[in-house]
Order: sequence, then C-alpha cells, then structure tokens
Amino acid sequence: MGLTAKYCINCDHTLSTDKYYCPVCFSDRLEEKRLSGRGEIYSFTNIYAVPKPLADQAPYYIVLVDLEEGLRVTARYNGDHVEIGKKVELESIDRRAYYFRPIGARERD
Repeated sequence: MGLTAKYCINCDHTLSTDKYYCPVCFSDRLEEKRLSGRGEIYSFTNIYAVPKPLADQAPYYIVLVDLEEGLRVTARYNGDHVEIGKKVELESIDRRAYYFRPIGARERD
C-alpha cells in the first residue's frame, strides 16, 4: 500500500495528475515515485448527510491533506479530533479512497 505520483526526471517536479508529459518543462521523461504518505491537514468538513450505502458511517470527516512532497489530496479522516495543521499519515486505501489518521495513532483492528 502506498501513494504514488509521476515525477519529472528533467526538472524535479512531482505531478499532481496522471499526464504523459511534465506541465512545467514539457519533458516526457517521467517516472513513478512513491510518496511518504505523511502531511498535514489543510482544511476539513464534517459530513452528516450521506448516501444510503454510507449511512452507518456518518458522521465522518473529509480532509484536504498537504503531503510532504507538495501535493494536496482529499481523504477520509480516521480520528476523533481534527484540526487544521494536524500532522497525519496514510492509514489505508480502499476503493481508490484515501484514509488518513493522526501521526502516532495505532493501527485499527
């Protein structure tokens, strides 16, 4: 498990989207790069009104996470207390959804 992104070998830019060329230098010399999965919360919202398949999970937090590598991702937050600037790490990826937890929190059973 882990986050990956494309990385430009030519100009050292990490791409936020899946492209075939670098939007900075237009090089096609791209490689896959493993990201740390660590960052901090930029913003958040608490979701109360959910579709029926998610009714048993409400309420829950959706967070914007600024990753250490400079990218921003949208994710679910698995924690009790959320605040802007809180350090978080990737806990899991399920059906293309990212789940983050506070750094230092124990794995869930």
